[in-house]
Amino acid sequence: MTAHERRAWLVVATLFTTLLFVFGAAFFTAGIFFTPLIHQFGWSRAELSAVTSALLVTTGLSAPVFGWILDQVDARVLMTAGVALSGVAFVGASRIHTFAALFIFYILLGLGVGASSLLPATFVVANWFEAGRGLAMGITTAGTSVGGMVMTLVANWAIRFGGWRFGFVLLALPMFVIVIPLVALTLRSRPAERDPRNVYGNNDLPGLEVGPALCTRSFWMLSIGQFCFGYVGPGAVLHLVPYLIGIGYSVNAGALALSLMLGFISVGKLLFGWIGDQLTGRASLGLDFITATVGLILLLAARHPVALWAMVPILGCAVGSPVALMPMVTAESLGLKRLGSLIGLSNLPYTIGAALGPIMSGHIFDLTHSYTIAFEVFIALAIVGAAASFACRDLATEQAYAAERAKGPAARAAASMHH
Repeated sequence: MTAHERRAWLVVATLFTTLLFVFGAAFFTAGIFFTPLIHQFGWSRAELSAVTSALLVTTGLSAPVFGWILDQVDARVLMTAGVALSGVAFVGASRIHTFAALFIFYILLGLGVGASSLLPATFVVANWFEAGRGLAMGITTAGTSVGGMVMTLVANWAIRFGGWRFGFVLLALPMFVIVIPLVALTLRSRPAERDPRNVYGNNDLPGLEVGPALCTRSFWMLSIGQFCFGYVGPGAVLHLVPYLIGIGYSVNAGALALSLMLGFISVGKLLFGWIGDQLTGRASLGLDFITATVGLILLLAARHPVALWAMVPILGCAVGSPVALMPMVTAESLGLKRLGSLIGLSNLPYTIGAALGPIMSGHIFDLTHSYTIAFEVFIALAIVGAAASFACRDLATEQAYAAERAKGPAARAAASMHH
């Protein structure tokens, strides 16, 4: 293994650790605090759910801004600030006495997570890897699901041991003690040989500027895929257990199915990342959506136990893998020059989908007293996502089309007359 390869995998280890402690604590532990906060303050579950929604929306809406910043400064600067803000938000949450204060600290947490987790992590991996990029993306983003499993246990133990205030503080502690020093010491946006002047400008990197990239077919296909992923993934996960209970399974069986399915998310990221390295990210993303379609069809047939337990690994492997694959396809199709900005912009449709999917699925159930139509919508959108993925083009093709567009109608007409 060369010195560059060793450094690249050290970067992956740092990013995995960051996602474990920051993303895992922020996105997966909120429900652990529901019961103690309700007991102490009498807040409703709807109010506490709104706190989680604020975190999600803030992270999504901040993505274009943080993506642009990543194209201007080194990732370690943004990530260090984001981790520090996340830690401060958790410490602040440990001192709250009003719902408004908790809501504000979770907005700050959303900004911290946006600056320090998936967006910069996938940006850095794309810059450090060409060969093996898919596997590296899979390992890095597996930190989110591993973090969910670990940090929920940590939060639950801390609350039982010292109360919910101690729980928030304990979630913040590794951010200050482990993550910030690790990021500051080991992380760089890209290897030195890609920027020999040690200046993190992007003029010499392959890829399109933001304006031309927004005019490409690949950007809009990626945006459609992001919306489909955002709508289907969170919606299917959120409504899985109520659906299974409604068709006759016990609460324990539903919880087991969900737990196992979430466990397969990490497996899926590695599997589809590896497939992306063997084929292309575009092909792997399309196959992922097709796999999700099969899993959702099995979910509709889950009254039969064989269909249910076949669904668990299939849908589990597919439901979270676009987290690793979307940035990979962005790099393949649009290049590295303005990768941060483009990943950030393409995250906006995901945020819209994630906001709509759970709500619309619940609304459909309220109207029809069945999840059938809601899950059929999931299936239709998974098929659309597959088609959009396969419709993305490689960077060379997009650059050629961009060059043609830059010539303008008059130049193209003159060239046509000349021939």
